[in-house]
Amino acid sequence: MKGTGDSTKSQQRDNFRKNKLKGKTLKEMGIFWPYLIIPTHRLTFKPLVFFLRTVIMDFFFIQFRVKWGWKKIPIVQVSSSIDDFVPYRPEVSDTYLDFINFWIRPLNFIILRLGRKRALPYLAGFVALIGTAYAEASRVYRFRMSTTIRPPAGNNKNMKTIHRVDPHLHCVPSLHIAVIVLTYCFFTDVFRQENLSQEEQAMYAEELWQGAVEIGETILYVKQHSVNCIPAALYMMTHLLKEQFTIQRATEFIDCLFATASDIAPQHRQEIQDHIHYMFDRLVLEGCNEEDWTIPVMRWLATQPEVEK
Repeated sequence: MKGTGDSTKSQQRDNFRKNKLKGKTLKEMGIFWPYLIIPTHRLTFKPLVFFLRTVIMDFFFIQFRVKWGWKKIPIVQVSSSIDDFVPYRPEVSDTYLDFINFWIRPLNFIILRLGRKRALPYLAGFVALIGTAYAEASRVYRFRMSTTIRPPAGNNKNMKTIHRVDPHLHCVPSLHIAVIVLTYCFFTDVFRQENLSQEEQAMYAEELWQGAVEIGETILYVKQHSVNCIPAALYMMTHLLKEQFTIQRATEFIDCLFATASDIAPQHRQEIQDHIHYMFDRLVLEGCNEEDWTIPVMRWLATQPEVEK
């Protein structure tokens, strides 16, 4: 009888949380709890340390070491003429900078929706996976750093900050693309595992998908990446998330890019998508004969022109 009572109370708590959040978007729920819980709980602290160390040492610090001449890694130019079809829009830089909160928000949601105890293993798992994504990308960066042609920041404060703090040498593969893919796949999987209602799953999955597409477009609008940076990241994630992120899903993501954009001509939108499809398919086909996903990416980078220092 005690077990039945506990089960009933658990169901009541679940229904209470569900009803309290009903109709709210992930954005409306905020970002507070992950920032409080992840650094302070023993289950999440270790993967957090790994993630932060990887970001600091293998993403930021190594770029500055190369920029300042303390370390020698060839830098290649990976821009494409196709990039010119995407207008420079610094006014959408808020979306670009919302990249971190994009994956913090669903973490906050599962804490509110599931309760801290049930959410903790997912928090630890996600932080560990995002650290792995950064570590995997760094294997490519250590072979060749890559950059793109970007216009001056102008008077936009966000772009001035981005240009000041980002050495812009880690373009292929794009970690923005890798992490938004990871976020979508991981949390839609959590929603299924936790048997959220079909209404909830559909609502939050759609919000994550649309947010991922928007960020995917924005990295091109603010000229932080090239069309050549996206396919390598999608290809990487088909290996890191073999079960969840399929080639078909990657294709669907490409097809959604700029699908509703009014500032890009339809024929140019088609050329953008066709180019990304071609590059992605090329990496997939070349990777069929390789045990290491990085080899096709490195092979392509080795053919790109080096930047004169």
